[in-house]
Amino acid sequence: MSWSIVSFTGQEIIRLAVDIEKEGRSFYEKAALKVDDAEVRKVLGYLAGEEEKHIADFQKVGAGLTEDVNIDESYVGEYGDYLKSIIDSHIFNQNNVDDLVAGIKVPREALAIALRFEKDSIVIFQEFSNVVDKAGKATIDELIRQEKEHIRRIADVSRMV
Repeated sequence: MSWSIVSFTGQEIIRLAVDIEKEGRSFYEKAALKVDDAEVRKVLGYLAGEEEKHIADFQKVGAGLTEDVNIDESYVGEYGDYLKSIIDSHIFNQNNVDDLVAGIKVPREALAIALRFEKDSIVIFQEFSNVVDKAGKATIDELIRQEKEHIRRIADVSRMV
């Protein structure tokens, strides 16, 4: 998986957000099958379901976006360069989900990857909230709040393993 963003159309931003959530769902499902700790497996299963909901939520936001997104920049391409750098550094853009899952030896490793996924996604989604309309912003802000709750749950389970 390798993501990129070429132009700032609403459809492209939503496509990328949906791809991120799909990779997260895939990781959580596969990691849940690999770990032997029941509580970690339960949390990973819960998170896979949450990513499925987020996919639907982003698709709803996408239906209301205009084709072109206007961005304030101090130079042409500034925002694109920034957004490309945070997308390029997202854990699932750097690594194949299957390779990450194969490398999990203990449940704590699955939780560490999950934590990084949630953090990376928040950074990207915060940027997306800057380029959508008011209704889209409210939805994305709620998704970010949910991602923060996921981080809390991951941290809680991490303390137990």
